[in-house]
Amino acid sequence: MQYVFDTLREQAGAALVATGLIAPEQLALAEPKNRELADLACPVFVAAKAAGEAPPVFAQKLAAAVQLPGNGLLATVEAAGGFVNFTVNPQKLAAAVLAEVNALGDAFGQDKTVGNGEKVIVEYSSPNIARKMHVGHLRSTVIGHSLRLIFESLGYDVIADNHLGDWGTQFGMLLAAIDLWKLTPWDDADPVQSLVEVYAKFNNEAKEDESLKDLARAWFKKLEDGDVWARETWQRLIDITMAEFSGTYKRLGVSFTTQHGESYFESQMPSVMAEAVEKGVAVRDAGGALVVEFGENSLPSCLLQKSDGGTLYQTRDAATCLYRLKNYAPARNIYVVGAEQKLHFQQVFEIVRRMGYPKIADVSIHISFGKVSPPNGGRFSMREGNVVFLNDVLDEAVERAEAKMRENVTEGKSEISEAELGEIAETLGVGAVIYADLFQGPDRNITFDWDKMLADTGNTAMYLQYAHARCKSILRKAPSSPSPSSQSWEEGGILVHPAEQALLKQLVRMPHAVREAGEKYLPATVAEWTFQLAKLFSAFYDQCPVLRDDVPVEIRTARLALVAATAQGQKLESPQKLSGLIVSVSPSDETPTSVSITQRSHAGHATSSRDASKSPPGNHFLASPPFLGTGGALTPRHRAAWLWATRRVSHGSLQSKTKACCCCQSSRCWACVAAGELSKYHRFASLSAAFPSGFSERVKTR
Repeated sequence: MQYVFDTLREQAGAALVATGLIAPEQLALAEPKNRELADLACPVFVAAKAAGEAPPVFAQKLAAAVQLPGNGLLATVEAAGGFVNFTVNPQKLAAAVLAEVNALGDAFGQDKTVGNGEKVIVEYSSPNIARKMHVGHLRSTVIGHSLRLIFESLGYDVIADNHLGDWGTQFGMLLAAIDLWKLTPWDDADPVQSLVEVYAKFNNEAKEDESLKDLARAWFKKLEDGDVWARETWQRLIDITMAEFSGTYKRLGVSFTTQHGESYFESQMPSVMAEAVEKGVAVRDAGGALVVEFGENSLPSCLLQKSDGGTLYQTRDAATCLYRLKNYAPARNIYVVGAEQKLHFQQVFEIVRRMGYPKIADVSIHISFGKVSPPNGGRFSMREGNVVFLNDVLDEAVERAEAKMRENVTEGKSEISEAELGEIAETLGVGAVIYADLFQGPDRNITFDWDKMLADTGNTAMYLQYAHARCKSILRKAPSSPSPSSQSWEEGGILVHPAEQALLKQLVRMPHAVREAGEKYLPATVAEWTFQLAKLFSAFYDQCPVLRDDVPVEIRTARLALVAATAQGQKLESPQKLSGLIVSVSPSDETPTSVSITQRSHAGHATSSRDASKSPPGNHFLASPPFLGTGGALTPRHRAAWLWATRRVSHGSLQSKTKACCCCQSSRCWACVAAGELSKYHRFASLSAAFPSGFSERVKTR
């Protein structure tokens, strides 16, 4: 797709080549480090060497020979050392950028011609069944989902796969424990936590009693052989775990195309192992294990099958690769998994390549990422007992965001109502966690510094959302907001103030940021673009009044068009969605509900970014969770409890028609909600005094 970004480079390149002094392959147009001196620069070192001249001398000759088209976007060309620098025509740039953003709308920044419908598989998150998602799952989940969105915006047909850990000897232990001790963990208030505790208890007792290990192996063999009770119970464990995962994914705004667990490839593993033996990739050792030797000065050896007949992760991932080749033939097969699995994926890709499938091996890519550390350093560790569950991290972020907003309300810096606090805190808190991960890049280790994460200055989610709120506030307060047919787009050429031009030039760079993020598998590229846009808008906001009475109408109209373009660049459908940042907006996208701040308007009086007259988001009935407690149909109050448990929706999100609970007629409704169903969340119910009494079956969602 041809953007203004591309047109600028094409015009500069064509003008240079037209001189006959430089060949197309010698062009290397890029933005200079000092953007105040030029908008585009072309180094001439290669061309100067070919011409046998010193680069500064050649640059002077080349610049003098360039003829810029009169109707183009470029204004000047001059030599600077070994470079030829170009500057843009500010009036023409403004008109072109505003027209482009307006014409493309939500599609601004996308380039469907890059992928052109090719298939890309992105595997991310991949938690284990019968376990809780912990903070270590955060990075894979948000980086992978961000990559999915980036590739979709580039025109790829993306298969987003959650490769669940639903197979292995641990399920033999769980089945053995459930049968031996006559347990029904699915009836417990927190069934997944019960499974974690059952597994830990059985594992500890098995260390003292070898017969328990034999029993676990026997039960896993029954599961492999299709025993009815084993399969039904195993599926039940999957159901209750996925019910909890679904709530977490909903909070994060994450979804998948497929969720194929390891068990999905169970039937294919025997043929994969047989083929590996047939092709000499693997051999049986004396003990019966299936071994892959990669040779000296290569990768360490690994097993495809243990001596007891059990398969390993390498077996399952090799089978997955071949399945994906056969069913999808992807252009890229991406795994977003921690750096500690680097050797594992090197072994898997090499095994598949040696089996004669370079087509999938050569396009398989491991996107690794660093560790997540607690605020005091070190690392989160299950063995050390300081594992932190992902929902607990999100809850703490939301609580801190709410506390910060309450402080702002107390100090008169905000006009958020009590009814709005919970929903906004959820958006800000969760968004802060996601963005704090993504903006740093996957290769870096990250530390949960809550103060930095939730700051309203610097490269944070809250700062970006404040910028978006300011844009929307200006547009709402305008006498008439610019529309696609408004004259302001044609009058954009008057936007020549340095702050206006800097903002326009940042908007020009958006398509490049998205393309580069896809090329480098780096969501941080889009996050950085978004942050720079917010910074430049802040400078524009301070230096270029929009609604002040002394601003001429034509300038106000053009600046409103620039504000609208900036808001479009910040929209949910654009970079902040691509970088994973959650920005909650009303159905009409008129008002961001994620931020409410008191700010100084250009007219000089205090105003709020919240629009008191906005219409509330639409209501709808909650779907019952796939499995909770007994798994039966849920009453309205239990649906509300499910919403609270999985999305931490606050009192402001429950609409009431009566003064008392519609189930128990009590004015302390949340005690009713939590009792007997979700004991883990009962402590939240104890805050019922802060909630409005009662609720209806219809709830307001984000």
